[in-house]
Amino acid sequence: MTEKCLFLSGFDELKNKITELGMPAFRANQIRDWIFKKFVFSFDEMTNLSASDRQKLKEIYPKILPPVEKYEVDREDKTGKALIKLADGELIEAVAIPGDGTLTFCLSTQVGCAVNCAFCRTGKLGFKRNLSPEEIILQVMILVKKSGQKPTNIVFMGMGEPFSNRKALFEAIDILTDRNGLGLATRRITISTSGVIPGIKELSDRPGEVNLAVSLHVADNNARDSLVPMNKRYPLEKLKDAISEYCAKTSRRVTLEVTLLKNVNDQYNDAMNLVSFCEDLLVHVNIVRFNKFKGSPFEQSPESNEKEFRKVLKKAEIPVTVRKSRGQEIMAACGQLAGKAI
Repeated sequence: MTEKCLFLSGFDELKNKITELGMPAFRANQIRDWIFKKFVFSFDEMTNLSASDRQKLKEIYPKILPPVEKYEVDREDKTGKALIKLADGELIEAVAIPGDGTLTFCLSTQVGCAVNCAFCRTGKLGFKRNLSPEEIILQVMILVKKSGQKPTNIVFMGMGEPFSNRKALFEAIDILTDRNGLGLATRRITISTSGVIPGIKELSDRPGEVNLAVSLHVADNNARDSLVPMNKRYPLEKLKDAISEYCAKTSRRVTLEVTLLKNVNDQYNDAMNLVSFCEDLLVHVNIVRFNKFKGSPFEQSPESNEKEFRKVLKKAEIPVTVRKSRGQEIMAACGQLAGKAI
């Protein structure tokens, strides 16, 4: 049986336990401060707690963080990936991506994913369940412990569709940006969605400057129905209206993510369809290179096709960037997470 850990029990339970044990209520805030401010994950090191209180807490919570089943580091780009076992035995993955003076944590919001994008390894698992706010936050703490650093950026681009679990997602963001939590600026956080319109609308009404990325991939309804089945529920016309409304409300630019696939969505007409979709929107396009995984029928778009695709967008004065694939050696790149050992 897995030992009980604080992060999977939650801080509300901690407050109740502290009261039951006759400890002063401020103990909970002291513990949060040790964890979020000083990145201490052992009660023994929390020196402003009495020895007797530390012993009582250790008896209830033998561990603060759950076990890490596996932690791998890509030899080439130093990307790290944690395979984390949850209280019910389910597995999720989270990724730490070092950059030039930056450290980005890529977090999961679900076990598996119901969207089932055709080119994504996570979707092949199917949907198992949502993560709790604590299960989202514990990924950050584990990556901090493994990397030895606080993140400069957080992206919700791991396993799952974030807006299908938005209550827990937004609670986790509130903890991450709380001065008593990690104290991250909202503009350092990005949510990537496959096009869940209610989530886009809810984000536009929330305070702060959380960034929005939409996994568009292709701007033709028939083609997108095949690549991103979510499109059948939220077709391009409605999605564009939601993005337009978001931009008008927030004055923030939206990233449109496009994974280019050979002979699927990398042709001239695909680029022109994207140009039409971008008309009158405050957006920029981020081209994502397809990351291969076993059993996938897709191939990465040739460099020549990618170059011509970018040229069409630039001619239409649409800002375009290419995301460099990171962590391919350890199956940590976009679309490769699967929550299991390989």
